[in-house]
Formats: sequence, structure tokens, C-alpha cells
Amino acid sequence: MIHWMTEMAREWVRSLGALGIFLGVMLETLVTIIPSPLVPMVAGFSLIPSGSGMIEALYISTLLIGVVGGLSATLGALLHYLIGLYGGRALIDRYGKYLGTNSSELDEILMKVSGKNEIISIFILRSVPVFPISVVSLGAGMMGMRILPYTLATLSGTFLRYSFLGMLGFMVGEAYEEVSSWIDSVENLLIFASVTIVLLYLVIKRVRGNGPGILRKGLPQGDRREAEENRGQGSS
Repeated sequence: MIHWMTEMAREWVRSLGALGIFLGVMLETLVTIIPSPLVPMVAGFSLIPSGSGMIEALYISTLLIGVVGGLSATLGALLHYLIGLYGGRALIDRYGKYLGTNSSELDEILMKVSGKNEIISIFILRSVPVFPISVVSLGAGMMGMRILPYTLATLSGTFLRYSFLGMLGFMVGEAYEEVSSWIDSVENLLIFASVTIVLLYLVIKRVRGNGPGILRKGLPQGDRREAEENRGQGSS
């Protein structure tokens, strides 16, 4: 399945040019199992003439791969943003109590990163090729970030991202698939690390919120009384 979709995206780029880049980037943005650097690197290898100089290659990579890829990735990221905004917040409102969190906490986080920091953070996360687009989009939607700054930061960041990856595909030549696979491995590692950090944060917060008596709360009343008496005798 993954191999088939990857080959399809690769063939789109080779045969359809700019339209293939748009469709391929949209596919890899929405279907996260496809290596995200693959489409722009295929485009850089296939659509930039092999004898091009660096200036000509940069020109093609910027105007073709950067612009088309950035627009397509932004549209896909907006869909993930809306899913996070409506679906993610609804899940937190309903099940967040079991994890010791709620929507108000997300609003507190949003206040800390709002304004200029909000735009800069999204821009940086979009520009660096190893940061996963889908995870950032869902998180931004769940935190209710303003859609206009989010969209502008996403568009400008992904423009740089795909321009760079297009040039990288041109420069590494036939090794583009190996380089793309390595970048995707780093991206998957960051996804795993992000999920782990969030889960650890929620667990630690829940334990601290319950206080030092959390282990005693599950004891039956008789056992709890006996534990309190033993502790009193030990202190005397």
C-alpha cells in the first residue's frame, strides 16, 4: 500500500509537472505514511535539467517546486488545522478529564505563544524539513490559533521548505530516495517523541494534581484507617 502510493506520487511528478507536484504534495500531506520529502526531491531530480547551473536550478526550484508545493501543503495543513480545531477540542472537552486536562489549559498555552511568537514558531516548524506538517497543524488547531497568521506562516514556511528540498533533490541526483528516506526517519522520530512528551506531561500533571495521597485513595475505608493508625504509632 505504502509502496503503491509512493510510486503513484512519483509518477505524477514526472508526468504532470507542476500539477503532479501539487497533487503529490497534497497526497503526502494528507496521507502521512508517504515520506514527506519525497515529492519535492523527485521534482528537483526530474524537473530541473541535469545540466543546469546553480542559479537556474534555484530559480526553477523556487518558482516551481517552492510555490506549487507551498500552496498545496498549506491547503492540506488547513484541513488538519480544522480537524484539530473542531474534532480535537471536542475530544478534549469530552475525555480530557481522564488525562487531567481541558480546553482552558490549551487556551493558557495559546496565550503564552500568541502574537509574534505564534507566527515565528509556526514559520520555523514549517521551514525545517524534519518537522512533521500534520502534527503541527493538528496541534495548532487544537490550541485554537488564529487562522490568518497560521495560514500566512504556513505558506511562507512551506515555500522555503519545498524550495530547499527541490534543490536538495537536484544536487544529490539519483541518491534522492535515500536522502528522502533518512529525512523521513528523523521526522517519524520527532512524531514519536512529541507524542511521548505530551503523554508524560499529562501523566505527571495528573499525579501532581492528585497530591501525595493518591496511592491511599484507592484503599478501602478499613485499610485506610489501619494505615493511618500505623503511621501514627510509628511517629510516636
